[in-house]
Parts: sequence; C-alpha cells; structure tokens
Amino acid sequence: MSLNLVDADFFLEENKFKQYCTEFLQYSQRIGDDWQWRSIKEDLDDSQEAGVSEVSEVIRYEYHVLYSCSYQAPVLYFRASFLNGKPLTLDEIWKSVHECYRDRLWQGPWDMITQQEHPLLGQPFFELHPCRTNEFMSSILSNLHKQNKHTNYIISWLSIVGPVVGLHLPLSYAKANLEETSDYEQKYGFG
Repeated sequence: MSLNLVDADFFLEENKFKQYCTEFLQYSQRIGDDWQWRSIKEDLDDSQEAGVSEVSEVIRYEYHVLYSCSYQAPVLYFRASFLNGKPLTLDEIWKSVHECYRDRLWQGPWDMITQQEHPLLGQPFFELHPCRTNEFMSSILSNLHKQNKHTNYIISWLSIVGPVVGLHLPLSYAKANLEETSDYEQKYGFG
C-alpha cells in the first residue's frame, strides 16, 4: 500500500497504520530481520537487539511500535538495559543518543524522549513522543506528493525517528519501498 497525500496535514488512521505495518512486516520477512506483529492478547517476549554505548558496554534494546489514537500517529516505545539486566536511566538514554541528534533535541529534549508506562504491558518504557510526528511527516509526504511519489508511511517514519535511539533500518527497506513505489507508478501512470 502506498500513500497518496491529498491534504496539507496528514493524520494516520488506525486502519492505514495496520496496512502499512503489514507491508512493513512483509519487507521484514523478505530480509529476515525478525520484526513481529503482536496482538494485545499475546504475551510479548523480550525480543531485543544489541547496541553499543559510548563506553563500549553492550546494551540491549527492545522496540515496540504502537498506534496512538490521540495523535493519530505511530509511537516508538523502547527500553534499554545492560547485559546484567540493569535498565538505563533517562540520563543514560540521552548520553546514548548520537551527537548529531542530541544537539538538536537538547533544545527541548523532555518533549521528545520521555519515560512512560507501556500502554499494553504496564511496564516502564521510554517513548519518542508523537506530538511532532504529524508536523514532520506532513512536510515529507507533501513533498513526495508534489513529485507524484508514494511511500510506506511506517518505513519513512522509522527511518527518521529510529536512528535517534539506535534503531537503524537496513538499506533493503528503502530499496523495497522504492520497488513498491515504482510498481505503483507504473500501474497508475506516474513517473
């Protein structure tokens, strides 16, 4: 499913969120990087990725993408812990943010990364707050629309917000997204 932006502001409806996630999971299965869809009734396990902090200690990250009905946007929840199980503090999370992102976020960091109770698990998680998601995604999607280009919202969004907290999508997601866009353009006469 590709996105065709009509209005200047773009709020993501829940059914579209599910469709984009389904497409995202198809890409994930093709490249074998283990993203999974979990319903509320399923037990969530600790599928985690390893990362490296500035002091070269191994840190385990767990990422969850949920839909916010209030903001009509996806939200990235994450938690991080050392291998001994000790969770990172908010200050340690900020220290793990790469300098190129940290400098911009320090202007209002507590608006962007906050610690919240996970809405499904009831456990403490950090979240990248969705308050500005519509603003930056509308700009991106509007520019793509002007060029008659289409994209998968979830891939574009995760490519932007993920690196802030150490989540880097493989380049193959962009390639799959471009291939899907090209197929759409051929089918509907764009490009």
